[in-house]
Amino acid sequence: MNKGVSVTVSNVERVRGALRQRIITGELQAGEHLNELALSREFGVSRVPVREAIRALESEGLVDSKLYSGSHVSELPAEDATDLFEVREAIEKAIARKAARRAPGADGAGTDGGTAEAAPDWAEARAEITEILAEGDAALAAGRTDLMAGLNMRFHQSVAALAGSPVQALLLRTIAGTIERLYVADAERRPRRSWPEHHTIIEAIDAGDAETAGRLMALHVRRSKRSYFKGLEARVAGSAGSGAEAGSGT
Repeated sequence: MNKGVSVTVSNVERVRGALRQRIITGELQAGEHLNELALSREFGVSRVPVREAIRALESEGLVDSKLYSGSHVSELPAEDATDLFEVREAIEKAIARKAARRAPGADGAGTDGGTAEAAPDWAEARAEITEILAEGDAALAAGRTDLMAGLNMRFHQSVAALAGSPVQALLLRTIAGTIERLYVADAERRPRRSWPEHHTIIEAIDAGDAETAGRLMALHVRRSKRSYFKGLEARVAGSAGSGAEAGSGT
């Protein structure tokens, strides 16, 4: 094994993971410049892994890079958020339907194209979902909304694993970062309502009911969209109110 390559890949993942988390949580704000030299010094690496990490974040839509102006945390206009939710709904509805069709039937003879026994990858992903749901239930009970974005994405990616489609899983991964970013922006409103919906979605998948699983997943995404935009309106109104008070000197 080429140890130099291994170390470089490890450094890329380390830098990418740290920057990704900062963007998703808002520590790095939209439009903020990513200085390669400063970041290389902070992480104790050369500029090469920093550059590769930024390139990986570009593929998730979290960073924009332009010639001469460098790399910045991407903006997320309302129109783009709308488009993202529409794309996400289509992808995740298809994923849920396929996951249900691959489920073993409750009586051992799968329904809606299911199989008598779960494929090994389906069973493994389903066990992971059980753990994720338990972690999410516990986090909510403890008021740990800061953990919910990561758990939410893990749930949806595990449902994609149930579907067994590399193409669908890749499409979901491509927009995963932005999904988490939107989720965190709505973290005070959405998790307590959305997390229980995961249980009903997985129940439909377990039953092999593709139509219900797809419908519930689509409804889940639409509710997330409504909640996000309600929260956005409230934040915009709050900012406008704060600005007016500052201008009046009160």
